[in-house]
Amino acid sequence: MKLTNTDIAMAARDFFNPAQLLEFADLPLTDSRALRAGQLLRERGEPGFHLRRLPGEADAGAMCTWTWRPGGFRYEVSSPGGARAGNVSWGQVSQLVDERLTPVRYGTLRQAVTRETAHRRTYFSGPAPFRDNEAWRAHFYRSWAQAASALELRAQAAKDAVLPAPRPQPPLF
Repeated sequence: MKLTNTDIAMAARDFFNPAQLLEFADLPLTDSRALRAGQLLRERGEPGFHLRRLPGEADAGAMCTWTWRPGGFRYEVSSPGGARAGNVSWGQVSQLVDERLTPVRYGTLRQAVTRETAHRRTYFSGPAPFRDNEAWRAHFYRSWAQAASALELRAQAAKDAVLPAPRPQPPLF
């Protein structure tokens, strides 16, 4: 069976994390976007990468696979109702992104990714300036992890405003 429009939208949405979507949006031409996105896909390994759809999404529990193809990728959905597959071009993905990328959404995505990246850089792996592991956990790690979770959630919400879930939901901004 052929891919549905929902499948193509979910393939684009699930392919990017917020930082990768920002990088993709910052690239000026479809060709440069295609080169970078193809590189991201090949970096994830051969024969591609897999993701299982979550409860509440279309075809919940279905296994989805992205496989690199010149100019795009092959997207396969293995669901209990039957398998669907088809080729998706980076031009199609670029069009989906550009249709919803308003200046406000772009600014929110850039701000959220920048803050999350800056916060991630403040992490250090051990209790060097603290007397022991418990002090490190109590005074640094716990508060750092809470802030990191809030920043990740904000970045994901900004990404979802650009590439929303296929089911209609009210926009966040």
